[in-house]
Amino acid sequence: MSGRRVLVTGGAGLVGLAVRRALAARGDRALAVDMTDFGRDDPGLVRLSFAQMDALEAHLAAGPVDAIVHAGAVSSPVMARDTPLAIVDVNVTATARLLDIARRQGIGRFVFCSSHVVYGDVGAGLIDEERAPHPATAYAASKVAGEALVECFARDYGVPGVSLRITRVYGPHRRANCFLREIIRDAAAGRPTVIPCDPAFPYHFIHVDDVAGAILAALDAPALPFGALNVTSGERLTMPEVAAIARRVLPAARIELVEGRDPAPEVQEDFSLARIAAALGWRPRLPLSEGFAAYAAAMPEPEAIPA
Repeated sequence: MSGRRVLVTGGAGLVGLAVRRALAARGDRALAVDMTDFGRDDPGLVRLSFAQMDALEAHLAAGPVDAIVHAGAVSSPVMARDTPLAIVDVNVTATARLLDIARRQGIGRFVFCSSHVVYGDVGAGLIDEERAPHPATAYAASKVAGEALVECFARDYGVPGVSLRITRVYGPHRRANCFLREIIRDAAAGRPTVIPCDPAFPYHFIHVDDVAGAILAALDAPALPFGALNVTSGERLTMPEVAAIARRVLPAARIELVEGRDPAPEVQEDFSLARIAAALGWRPRLPLSEGFAAYAAAMPEPEAIPA
């Protein structure tokens, strides 16, 4: 299906930009909003913050909107850590207000970008969507609350919606801390990349284009399941394994692993993708070896954003 109008919140961010590109490639129109354009030339972006929800609603009311992709948020556990109420205001209150706009305007699909961190420190074993969340940070708790609101509005108000529990996203235009981006930039500059880590800690990276593919699959599905779906690459990698892949792609990379721990240290060994495959027909396409090569080839990132 093409020709739809889709509101994309966080439209200047990593996931939002990838979704906009994917929508445009198939003939859909993205109505992108964000509180900043990060200094880029981005004529397709409307600058609005979640504090301007009335203006956002008026913007949507100007023309029919078929779906909302809600990617705008405080975007990681390490951001705004010392201001938990700000996290709640941006990640929970704004989600509720967007859902209510969808309810009142009859918008037919709501895709919420949640996070794998909702599961907390799980340890060994396969993680499926039936596992109870145990959020360890205000950020994780805000995502649990957002998921609950999406399910509530689907069940009680008939707003079709789904939450995608996305693991660590990498790719062009990532601004938050990312080891992969540091490796690429340091290699280009002839610098070493020093990564504090536990060499046995498991990582689950996913390329942003695969995330955009999962979001479009959620927009296209004839029906959505109640609840949440895992979105990841299907690879469980330690940092020594990540470093080995990066060195093969970028022989100039000088990566030094030192004793330390990840800023988001909850242990999560493996994720089931059976539910999203059955519900949406989605599977990841890019293992880290291919995704990292594509990321390295895309650097430096262009400042101008295609409309």
